[in-house]
Amino acid sequence: MQLTTRNSHRPGTETFLKANPDLSVLENQGYFVYMVDTVRVLNADPWSRLADLPLQHQEQGNKGFDVVLSGPDSVLTPGKWPRPPVGPVMRSGHHDTEGARGHFRGLVAVLEDGTIIVDRADGASKKDLHARFSAKGNRLRDVCGGGALIIENGKKVSDMDLMRQQLYGGNPGGIRSRPMYRGVHVLFGIRKGKAIAALCWAKSGQDIREDFLSLEFSALVKFATGSDVYLNDGTYLLHGQNAVGFGIRLRR
Repeated sequence: MQLTTRNSHRPGTETFLKANPDLSVLENQGYFVYMVDTVRVLNADPWSRLADLPLQHQEQGNKGFDVVLSGPDSVLTPGKWPRPPVGPVMRSGHHDTEGARGHFRGLVAVLEDGTIIVDRADGASKKDLHARFSAKGNRLRDVCGGGALIIENGKKVSDMDLMRQQLYGGNPGGIRSRPMYRGVHVLFGIRKGKAIAALCWAKSGQDIREDFLSLEFSALVKFATGSDVYLNDGTYLLHGQNAVGFGIRLRR
């Protein structure tokens, strides 16, 4: 696939080296906003190969991450089989799972050189993911999928796409489906060649899409919602029991 400033964050490029944008408008609307430097996908599912520590046990600070944030809904209950993530998960080149419903949903992919891609899956097998995202000399390293791609190429993703391709059904479905109800949501997007993670407290999918489009985001995926959401940024802590998420180092 072609990597551009509309779907990727590429270390060393001119856009990457520019100063962080002022996103205080989002913060004033109640979002927590995190300018991403690097990201690692975490999977604490005990049935996966070399499972990571649970999100709440991830080290933070100089030896760990600045922010730990949940990915797609995937509940880890001690002593019980975890609910599998809805989308594909890959860590350090190892394909953990295809997930249940994320074959054409939004995802975050990370290449060996640290490039971060926010885009759409086209299949969820290891072969499919490599075919779409790996480049010569720069292979796919991590994937966290299963989210709702609600902004693509700077435009609203249609309700028909959300219902038929991404399987956000119901009555109503699409941007008004149950996972889009007003509440807590985890977000990951691209704005002018920079990756940005965020969390909101009392927004609907429609609200989120309008807020981020107004600030020229060209790609945005909505991940976990409600009680599944986990966040630890060193100041704020939200105790969701999600098994899959992101370890983030911030741009300074």
